[in-house]
Amino acid sequence: MIELVREQELLEDRAVRDQLAARVDVLDKVKVLALLPDDLHTTVSLAADYYEVPKKAVDSLILDHRDELEEDGLRTITGIELISLKEMGSIPKNTASLVIVPRRAVLRIGMLLRDSEVAKTVRSYLLNVEEAAREEAPHIIKKAVEKTAHRIPWGAIRNTLKQKTQIGVMIGLTPAMASLIAMEDTEKEFDVDLTTFKRQIREENTEVAYTPTEIGKRLNPPLSAVKVNALFETLGFQVRTVDKEWALKEKGKSYARLMPVQINHAAKGVETTKYTIRWLESVLKELQT
Repeated sequence: MIELVREQELLEDRAVRDQLAARVDVLDKVKVLALLPDDLHTTVSLAADYYEVPKKAVDSLILDHRDELEEDGLRTITGIELISLKEMGSIPKNTASLVIVPRRAVLRIGMLLRDSEVAKTVRSYLLNVEEAAREEAPHIIKKAVEKTAHRIPWGAIRNTLKQKTQIGVMIGLTPAMASLIAMEDTEKEFDVDLTTFKRQIREENTEVAYTPTEIGKRLNPPLSAVKVNALFETLGFQVRTVDKEWALKEKGKSYARLMPVQINHAAKGVETTKYTIRWLESVLKELQT
């Protein structure tokens, strides 16, 4: 009866859940959790598979406890992070956005799922481990929880920065620009301040880049942006995609830069990054020959 009362507290009292949220090691004691290639996150579908419940059960739980789970790191990814997972073959190519779930959030889902036998086992492990530890040394438990809560996962941050920077370079950004964008995105993901590091970044190429409209005005005679883009396509510098967007080709990379533009989708509550082509002044010689 006492254990049932304590489990009920775990289901209903967030403060109790917060005290145990760092014990993600319990997940591996119950069964294997399938993770994405970053070894840090899983998906809603995989979390549902872990707890052996329908995906809609986890979706509903996330809807009811989104604020709590987002504090554990649950979030929606788009842009270069999503591209990376697509390149690894982890998710379908037509995925527009993806909710990723860190182990801490997976554990909390187990604290909240009432009708999952796996979740009940997770809660039982949590309560037994906590009880044994408290009997052994209550003050040690308190210090360990506080230390875990404030520890910055620099190893994971380093790996994430490296991966995101590589993706930025792969799609045509300069190394400095790719590093800067990777740092800014990683700050949001891990809730850390990398300002000191960002200040050290110096763009190795400070040459001004122009839009097709601006390039067209610098020609003699001037040309419209439509005609300039057509010329770039003829020269093999860019190609039109199925989405009617211009994509930079290998031949055009020495004459251009990909610049990030943040797009806020208010209706969906998400923000995506679009990369648009800007042309260096050196391309004028190619257009005038």
